[in-house]
Amino acid sequence: MKKWMLLVGMMTIGSLKAQLPIFIGNSNEPEPISINYGLLPDLGGTEIQNYGLNLSFAKPIKKGVLGARLGYQLFSFDFNSSTNLVNLSTFEDIHSINTGVFYLRPLKNNWRMVVSVGTTLTSNFGDGISEEDFVFNAILGFTKRWGEDNRFSNLLVGAFYGTQFGEPIVFPAVSFSQQLNEHWSYSLGIPVTGLTYRVNAKHSVAILASPQGIFGNNSNEIAVEGNATLKNTKLQFNGINTRLSYRYLFTKNLAFVGEVGFVPNPTLQILDDENEEIFDFDPESGAYFNLGLRFVLQRPKQNNSK
Repeated sequence: MKKWMLLVGMMTIGSLKAQLPIFIGNSNEPEPISINYGLLPDLGGTEIQNYGLNLSFAKPIKKGVLGARLGYQLFSFDFNSSTNLVNLSTFEDIHSINTGVFYLRPLKNNWRMVVSVGTTLTSNFGDGISEEDFVFNAILGFTKRWGEDNRFSNLLVGAFYGTQFGEPIVFPAVSFSQQLNEHWSYSLGIPVTGLTYRVNAKHSVAILASPQGIFGNNSNEIAVEGNATLKNTKLQFNGINTRLSYRYLFTKNLAFVGEVGFVPNPTLQILDDENEEIFDFDPESGAYFNLGLRFVLQRPKQNNSK
């Protein structure tokens, strides 16, 4: 049982939904397989569609848990904007492949150490693959859980490195969550802030907010204003996704997730090969929709009253 609980903790916290893809669910149970379709229909002239598949696996080894993750997303952009500065057509399809490994090790006083390292390949694949298409990502964190099965608390402190806020940066991982009773739970901080109400074993609703970011490389050589040409330009998008999420458990291991929300004051820019702005789409706030399927592992009951 103890090793199984470590596996659950690792898949839920350590993988952090495959390094925080653009859409994040509202389940406390580990989800080793998830499929998503998302839509931002109008950000002041730009539509973004997202198709995603995420896989994760974890196995107890000696005193810890070792796991791996693999995710693929296609971001499809429909630009109604036009500009003489740069050809936008080569930025319309951005592919993102995320791979990595994670490790969790128990420490004293019910603390656990979380380490995750990996790489994300995000590109239009226009002219092959180069080092410019890859971004390193990492997590170093410490978690502590205390309480009983239907009334417990989780604390996460540490740091991330990745593109969750657009251009790759280091940012803090600070989150406190509580399961108040069999119906209510909440989380405050990064990566997810939200309030969840579990109606019964099959139905739950949540109000959530989390960062979403894209930093995709354009490997095509493109013409910019004047006679200049550039290669390895970047498409950067970032915003805070606020949403209402509904989750329905079809069977013991299969769930549907539907979400509707709002992205306030997003950023959408094209950058040159030195990450300096070439063109700003000046996007407006816009609505957001998401549909998904999850393969769910039920979380075993436990009593951690330490």
